[in-house]
Amino acid sequence: MSGSFRIGRILGIDINIHLSWLIVLVLLTFSLANGYFPTAYPGHTNVTYVVLGFVSTILLFVSVLLHELAHSLVARARGIPVHAIVLFVFGGVSNIEQEPQTPGVEFSMAFVGPLVSFLIGALCYVLLFLIRGNHSFLVSVLSYLAFTNIILGVFNLIPGFPLDGGRVLHSIIWKITGSVQTAMNAATIVGQSFAYLFILFGILQFFYGNIVVGLFIVFTGWFLLSAAQSASTQSILETAFAGVLVGQVMTTSPVTTPANISLQKLVDEYFLPQGLRSAFVVQGDQLAGLITLSDIRHTPREQWGQTPVGLAMIPVERLHTVTAQQNLKDVLTLMTGQDVNQLPVVEDGKLVGVLTRDAILRSLEVRRSLGLSQNGKA
Repeated sequence: MSGSFRIGRILGIDINIHLSWLIVLVLLTFSLANGYFPTAYPGHTNVTYVVLGFVSTILLFVSVLLHELAHSLVARARGIPVHAIVLFVFGGVSNIEQEPQTPGVEFSMAFVGPLVSFLIGALCYVLLFLIRGNHSFLVSVLSYLAFTNIILGVFNLIPGFPLDGGRVLHSIIWKITGSVQTAMNAATIVGQSFAYLFILFGILQFFYGNIVVGLFIVFTGWFLLSAAQSASTQSILETAFAGVLVGQVMTTSPVTTPANISLQKLVDEYFLPQGLRSAFVVQGDQLAGLITLSDIRHTPREQWGQTPVGLAMIPVERLHTVTAQQNLKDVLTLMTGQDVNQLPVVEDGKLVGVLTRDAILRSLEVRRSLGLSQNGKA
C-alpha cells in the first residue's frame, strides 16, 4: 500500500504503518482522553488521561495486528505467500499474494481473524473478573480492550466483501455452488448493501447532532462500498484471464536506460523527450533496477550531472518481478496486494517485457469485443 513505511518484521512478515494510521492514533488517543477515561476513571489529571488514551490505542492496534497475523499465518500454512501486513485507518490488511484455491482454505483464512479478536476480548474479560473490585486504571483499559475487540470481531463477520465475513460467505457459497464467480457476485452484493446501510446510518447521525460519529460512519460505508466494487472488478479480471499467461499480455519493448549514464542525461534524452515517469535500468543485458521521477527529485539538482542512474535507482532486489510463463490471474493478485501499476517480466535476469495495468485493461477490452470466453475461445 502506497504511503506506508516499515516498522518491523514478525515471523518473516513485514509490518508496515500507513500514514492514515497516525491520524487515527492521534484522534483516538484524544477522544479517549477527553471522553471515556474521565468517566471510567475519574479524579485524575489530563496528562494521565492522555497517557491512558495513547496506551489503549496502541494496545488496540496490537490486537488488530494479532488479528491480521492470524490471517497471514494460516495463509502461509496453506502454502500462500504473505510478505507484509499494513495497519491503516480502518484497522489492518494482510498482503496475501494469491487467492485461496479451495473454499475450505478460504474459510479457515477468513474466520481465524475474528476468532482471534473474540479470544482477545474474552481474555480481557477474564482478567477483569480476576481483578474485580479493583478501581485502578487497569480496569478501564481492560474494559475498553474487551469491548473493542468483541466489536471488531462482530464487525469483521458482517457477510459482505471485503470483510472477513464476506470471505466466509464467499467460501460457503463457493462450496455449495462450485462457482467462484457466483460466490463473488453474492458476497459483493451483500457487501455493497451493508455499505449503503452504513452510509445511510451515518447521514442520520448528522441530523441527531453526532457530526463526528456520523462522518466516520459515512466514511466507513464509503470505504466498504469502494472495496466491494474493487473486489468485484478484481474477480471479473481474474475470471476473464483464467488460463492466460503474462507473456500473452505484456509489452515486449519496455523503455530501458543504461545504469552508467548521469541523471542529467536521463532527464534530457529519455524522460523529457518521451514524457516518461519511470524507466527500467539495465547493466549489459541484465535488469538492474527502476528509476522514477521521485528518485530523481531526491537528488539535488546541481548533482544530476555527476550522479549515475545506478546510484539513484531502486535496485532490482527491491522490485517485484514476474516471468512470462506465470498465470496472469495470480499476478493480478500480486499487483493488487502490493499496489503496483507495473511489473518487470524477467527471464534469466534479462528484462523481456513489462506488465502494466493499462495493458491488462486493453487486453480485457479486446477480449470482450471479440466475445472470448475464459479459455480464450469464442
